[in-house]
Amino acid sequence: MGGNIYALLVGIDEYLNVSPLQGCVNDITAIKEYLEGRVNTDRYQVHLRTLLNKDATRQRIIDCFRQHLCQAGSEDMAFFYYAGHGSQEEASEEFWTIEPDRLNETLVCYDSRSPGGWDLADKEMAKLIAEIAQKNPCITIIMDCCHSSSGTRGDIEADTAERKAPIDRRKRPLESFILSNKDAEQLSTERSLANNSTGWTLPRAKHIFLAACRDHETAKEYNADGQRRGAFSYFLLDTLKKANGSLTYRDLFKRTNALVRSKVANQSPQLEATVLNDLEQPFLGGAIAGRKPYLTVSYHKDHEWVVDGGTVHGIPQPSGDETTLLALFPFDSSPEQMQELSAAICEAKVIAVMPQLSLVQISGIETLEPDMTFKAVVTSLPLPPKGVLITGESAGVKLACAALLAIGTEKPSSLYLKEVAKPEDAELKLLACNGQYLITRPADDHSIVAPIQGYTEENALQAIERLEHIARWTNIAELSSPATSSIQASAVQMVIYQEGEEIKDAQISFQYQQQNGKLKSPTFKVKLKNTSSRELFCALLNLTDSYAVDPQLLETGGVWLKPGEEAWALRGENIYPTVPEKLWKQGITQSQDILKLIVSTAEFDPTLLRQNELDLPFFPQREVNRGRGTLNRLMKRVQSRELRYAPEEEELYDDWITNQINITTVRPKV
Repeated sequence: MGGNIYALLVGIDEYLNVSPLQGCVNDITAIKEYLEGRVNTDRYQVHLRTLLNKDATRQRIIDCFRQHLCQAGSEDMAFFYYAGHGSQEEASEEFWTIEPDRLNETLVCYDSRSPGGWDLADKEMAKLIAEIAQKNPCITIIMDCCHSSSGTRGDIEADTAERKAPIDRRKRPLESFILSNKDAEQLSTERSLANNSTGWTLPRAKHIFLAACRDHETAKEYNADGQRRGAFSYFLLDTLKKANGSLTYRDLFKRTNALVRSKVANQSPQLEATVLNDLEQPFLGGAIAGRKPYLTVSYHKDHEWVVDGGTVHGIPQPSGDETTLLALFPFDSSPEQMQELSAAICEAKVIAVMPQLSLVQISGIETLEPDMTFKAVVTSLPLPPKGVLITGESAGVKLACAALLAIGTEKPSSLYLKEVAKPEDAELKLLACNGQYLITRPADDHSIVAPIQGYTEENALQAIERLEHIARWTNIAELSSPATSSIQASAVQMVIYQEGEEIKDAQISFQYQQQNGKLKSPTFKVKLKNTSSRELFCALLNLTDSYAVDPQLLETGGVWLKPGEEAWALRGENIYPTVPEKLWKQGITQSQDILKLIVSTAEFDPTLLRQNELDLPFFPQREVNRGRGTLNRLMKRVQSRELRYAPEEEELYDDWITNQINITTVRPKV
């Protein structure tokens, strides 16, 4: 299939009469660069229309739907992406039958809250989508906003802003909608919100809809790579950039959902489709070009030495001393030759990243001439320490800062943490309050682990060790495919079964069931299948919401799968997700698990990634005797705060990818 992609991208940070945001324009700039850099232009032509800030008026958005997106035909894609405030408004009486709370969900346009202006209501979005659908294109809608009814939003100076604006309590006449009476009647009879987790009333016209959160949650802004972004947008695009070729909508959602829920509190992305089988289709109809299994390093007249991979290809920004490392080979090298790192003629490190290319510094070669060109593979990705904000009562802060400096062995520093002064640079916060240490996210003071009572050197050290534990868990959760991986995203399928039936839901939730007057834990099974043409090594990790990492789902931690071969977690026995009794008795009714699949061309020891729940003893330290790749560096950090590399007779380049699924287990109160 080929054709056209008609994309309308709307990002609004600055509003009339509404509190501003910070990351929406950044989100739209990033998705625009991705489409421009990654769409296969041999098969697709991209037609972009971008509306930012004051250009994103209500009328301009409506006009762009009708004049731009409505051009899409049966062989084309229509793509709408919105980043900005969501809200609600008083619903007209005609809509009360489908709005029990008598509120419409809305997008807040630049001029929506000016005199005589109105939000773009979900009923109007339904009308516009139905107009696009008349020519039967593939329609994808993505919204990074929220529609909470609380009527407030995070202050722009606070740690985390939320993308919601106050409810519009003005009485809105029906004639102000772009709907006829017939359209309103049709919506009222066509759609019920009873099973709609996003709260949006959208048409039955064929489309796929990704939303940042549930209707009662808020979409958070997030500091990433030194700039403000929407958490949902950032991890969605990060997933797209690091995939080799197109992901299915279901797989795209699964990884994005797992990352958002591991990083941001109370935000659960949502995925809807009018035809469920469409979720197995590739994102944007497969328009995203696959990557070569190598990059090219050459001389650029303006930037000197560069590699032909940038942010849109998944090359991460350097962070302090941490950056992407490359092995460089003669340009006539075969893929097989590039797997032997001893065949590399020099090395390079990335020193700056731009959208389409990155600047590199080459070492290990005597003479560099401008006419030289190299093939390159990524040998290591940056694993920067997580920023931690230490704040609160001075006595506790002083001890914690000293513990952070003293926790290193030879070098007084932590591999996992660095102290930062501003909330926007922090991923974790250590709060000294009322004589105790609380570990929280920067956005609030809600402790994510048990508090530590008392300000002593021992307690301060324990707090830092807990922070390191959380940071290491986060590194594993965030681990994603390198930019030069030749392994397709779908090379190894991870399939979930319950009672013999495959679960195809994008959001997997297991419920305890009543049986003989007692609540019975649910069960499920996991199967891996190698769908590629090469033998691959697979490891399956369970990352729990108590910051444990369990690599024992597969026997010995990992398994080799030949083409077409299958393997079952726990040898095909049932897996029992639980809400622990002690937590349930405290009123906690849900638990979260991330199943993370790592697929590699070389064997590694996944048990080195293991860690217990917080506050339990560490596992004994084990030695790693492999190379300097990202997986091995991550495993070397199990117990050691210093990196020691053991030389090898022959070091192989490990090609690998990751995939993950988020599982929710619900144990209701009785």
